[in-house]
Amino acid sequence: MEKLYGILSATSATLHGTLSARSVIGVEIYDGEYTVHSEAHEVQTLPTANKQLVKNIIVEKIPYFETSNLSDGITAYIGSEVEIYGE
Repeated sequence: MEKLYGILSATSATLHGTLSARSVIGVEIYDGEYTVHSEAHEVQTLPTANKQLVKNIIVEKIPYFETSNLSDGITAYIGSEVEIYGE
């Protein structure tokens, strides 16, 4: 638990006080990937249990594309890149 005690004055813009914080000793820093690319048919587990993270983990979105088809419908492509010919 962090606590900050002191006086903050608008005229002097100075803060005086004491900051105390609980430190965690012996916690391993996570050194794995922080950006994960989602897979439509694959489970991914990041080994972060009982480790300290230094930034947010970003999970990229699963690719999703729609195109018209010969049956006057829409074909959806989920989880794969689609190359559109003629563009």
